Amino acid sequence: MYSNEHTLQDLLKKAYHRLDMDDTAREMEVVRVYRAVVGDFIERLTTGVRYAQGVLTVRLASAALKQELTYRRTSLMERINDMLGYPAVKKIVFV
Repeated sequence: MYSNEHTLQDLLKKAYHRLDMDDTAREMEVVRVYRAVVGDFIERLTTGVRYAQGVLTVRLASAALKQELTYRRTSLMERINDMLGYPAVKKIVFV
């Protein structure tokens, strides 16, 4: 057994860094965590998620869901950042 085992996620992060694609890796990580936080039901009603420069933009298929998530924006942002372990998301925009 090797003493310096790495997870696939660790290896991908290193590869993205070497390819100067840190922003792409960060976006993928934020989007993955968003999906984990909101769960399957809301994920099915989400038609697009983008992350750039601290802003998470979420496109939703339901106006009612958009309004509900807008009220919960701060708690969602806190949960996402807690799961990431650093304050990546500064703002969430629902469209």
